[in-house]
Amino acid sequence: MTRKIVASILLATLCAAGAKKDPRTMRFPLTLEFTPQNVERFTLSNGIQVFFSEDHELPLVDIDFLVKTGENRVAPKESGLSDLLCDLVVEGGSKKVPKRAFEDSLQKVGATFRSEAGNESSRYNLHLLASSVPALLPLVAGAIREPALPKSQIELNKRQYLTAYMSRNSEPEEIASRAFYKLLYGKESPRSREITPSSLELITRKAMQEYHAANYRPSLFMIGVSGDFDPKVMLELLEQCFGDWKEPEKEPSLPYPLISNSSGPGVYFIQWPGAVQSAIWLGHLGILASDPQYPEALMLSEVYGTSRTSRINMTIREQYGLSYSPYGWISSGYTAPGSFAALCLTKSTSTIKATRLILGIIRDLKKEGIKEAELVQAKESWLATFPAYYEDPRQILSSRMNYAAFGFPVDFWDKMPAKIEPLSRESVSAFAERFLEPDSLIILILGDSTGLDGNVSEFGKVVVIDPEVY
Repeated sequence: MTRKIVASILLATLCAAGAKKDPRTMRFPLTLEFTPQNVERFTLSNGIQVFFSEDHELPLVDIDFLVKTGENRVAPKESGLSDLLCDLVVEGGSKKVPKRAFEDSLQKVGATFRSEAGNESSRYNLHLLASSVPALLPLVAGAIREPALPKSQIELNKRQYLTAYMSRNSEPEEIASRAFYKLLYGKESPRSREITPSSLELITRKAMQEYHAANYRPSLFMIGVSGDFDPKVMLELLEQCFGDWKEPEKEPSLPYPLISNSSGPGVYFIQWPGAVQSAIWLGHLGILASDPQYPEALMLSEVYGTSRTSRINMTIREQYGLSYSPYGWISSGYTAPGSFAALCLTKSTSTIKATRLILGIIRDLKKEGIKEAELVQAKESWLATFPAYYEDPRQILSSRMNYAAFGFPVDFWDKMPAKIEPLSRESVSAFAERFLEPDSLIILILGDSTGLDGNVSEFGKVVVIDPEVY
């Protein structure tokens, strides 16, 4: 679908331009007219929302399950409980079908059952042949509703998490990333806290059972089906598997805030002896997806650091050659702001210079705004990649489920091009002036202080942090 759209745009542009048109002055039309594949919405007898997107090209079906619960409903001291539960639902079988029989049933027909743990939601995906759905959907429903949680599998997975924790400081870039988000969101935020030996010790089978009983419930559950299926037959099967699931009397666990005790603006340094390269992170909180100026934020992100023609890339990489892939962005969140940040990996001897340049870009955008040519380029870049969000039915379905889960219109993203196209330089610049806070940034540098091209204290009072703590 995407290739056809892009090919049509190119053909129309070339025909309109003529053979003698200079390709450097060519511009693609901003308006992309296409209709996303239809998604139907139903409700089971117990209130579970169901989304259908048919695609009969191949005899395959994807069934996605979204539970609106994640690490945000887990106490910080038990960090990792929701993640571990996701693993066990997939790997541990159900109360009626033990682990080995469950795995054999999937393997015999080449089906896969996977999980994806998140901060505010947990997702499961069953991928299988259309002919296998009647036999396997009841088994998977049993694993989600009544997971067996075998102790042996719990202990095995806990050891795997412990092994990952022990190697957490092997990559400097990962250390810097981890520290930045802890500074930004707070050490106890579900977005940034870690699964540690002490938290793993507190995660018991009983704790997982209690968490599951409280938070896996029809009111927090959604189902999406995409692929080759008959909607009427599928709806009946889903009703059989999930329609008798009752809402528990106990209230779900209260969510913990996604931003908790943030360290706030400041200059932070992680000493990494012998490093010949530094990792530079700087930024502050982003925005909510519900912000009325979310379209302006998307365009400012393109101009600032997301695209190849962004100011960060053109300055840091193209003009000065200080980094191969510097990057910046403005991200959003459903219930709490995302992040505004820049990331740059550069030689120790160009660390201070690169940091100065990024700070200069932010200050200039706040003071002077963006240029008309930058906005035109940003719109073209963003709109040209927009159809990629609709490459397959499952991707469309997933987007609609996410928006519905967090109270947004299901077509929230579909309408974004119509909001992007009329934006003016003035409106994006006004957003930049309101949003950017160059004097309230978290500036984090990881490197060897003895090899830098200056002193980090140039940017403010320096707090040295320990990677073992962060």
